[in-house]
Amino acid sequence: MTRPAAPAVAQVQQPVTVQPKLDAQNLLALFKEKNFTLDEVRTGERPVPRIVLAGLPRDLGKMDSVDDRKQIFVNTMLPLVLLVNEEIERDRARLMALRDSMKGVPADAATRAAPAPATPSNATGSNSAGSNSNTPTGGTVVTAALRPAAPGVAPHGATDPVPATAAPTPGAAMSPLDQVWVARLAARYGMDPTRKIDLDALLRRVDVVPVSMALAQAAEESGWGTSRFAQHGNALFGQLTWSEEEKEGITPRNRHPGDTSRFRKFEDLLECVRVYMQNLNTHDAYAQFRATRASLRRQGKPLDTMLLLNTLDKYSELGPVYVKAVRSLIRTNNLRDFDQAVLHDEPQQIVVQVKRAS
Repeated sequence: MTRPAAPAVAQVQQPVTVQPKLDAQNLLALFKEKNFTLDEVRTGERPVPRIVLAGLPRDLGKMDSVDDRKQIFVNTMLPLVLLVNEEIERDRARLMALRDSMKGVPADAATRAAPAPATPSNATGSNSAGSNSNTPTGGTVVTAALRPAAPGVAPHGATDPVPATAAPTPGAAMSPLDQVWVARLAARYGMDPTRKIDLDALLRRVDVVPVSMALAQAAEESGWGTSRFAQHGNALFGQLTWSEEEKEGITPRNRHPGDTSRFRKFEDLLECVRVYMQNLNTHDAYAQFRATRASLRRQGKPLDTMLLLNTLDKYSELGPVYVKAVRSLIRTNNLRDFDQAVLHDEPQQIVVQVKRAS
């Protein structure tokens, strides 16, 4: 399958607690200990704990129970998808505030105008999949060219982001610090930071991916985490690389003569999810995906996975057959139940090392 490559994505550091290396059965025990029960997440009774697995256990494919394999996969992927969506939402909220302030919209008015995200009852946490913030069109353009970082301002890709300034005054010009932040964000999302930046166009890129879509594509591409590429390279979404460096990818066994592509490897699963979403949010092949998502935002509608899947026929060389397979996987496994899942408010992340395939 053909996957355009995506650029590296800056990471946000969180407080962590590291767990020892675990196999599949011990992972199930850990999920139970943390009350991470998928049935309760589906109904909105519990938020999702911030458990970050570095990789998938090497014995996942050897488990006798298919249901247990799928449970471990979803328990593993769900927090990661929500965490990356949370990172995107943080940038999106700041960008929307800047855009609205330049249009003369007070911050409280912009908040009132945006439809409230649907949050499951009895759950506490941050919603990462169902936010319905509007993205009005109108082409707010700013000059936000990259320039040398000011003292105390982290360069692009560093762990410390450019800090937000005080709440912008409606109609006021963007501060120099915000200009630097917007320029770096634009560069990260595939726009030219040396030119004037259309904030509405940038907002069409800085947006989340529905949870059920991410879960289904990862399951389809990796055989629910059991494929050689998933086990040896944390490669869950079938993304390719043409790098000549051996460490960059895994060569398919059935690669055609003359084909130099390999499946891209990742340091961990969180990096893999970040790059997957970056790919959808930047590559030309997925422009229709972004346009459809922006249209749903303008209409105040939730992000409809099944509708958005119609735009991903270029994700695989199988085209519509691939889209049909992902649709079927979502329906069969009721993955849309997770579109309103929320992360636990506790910022502490539990990083879990696993016994990996050798």
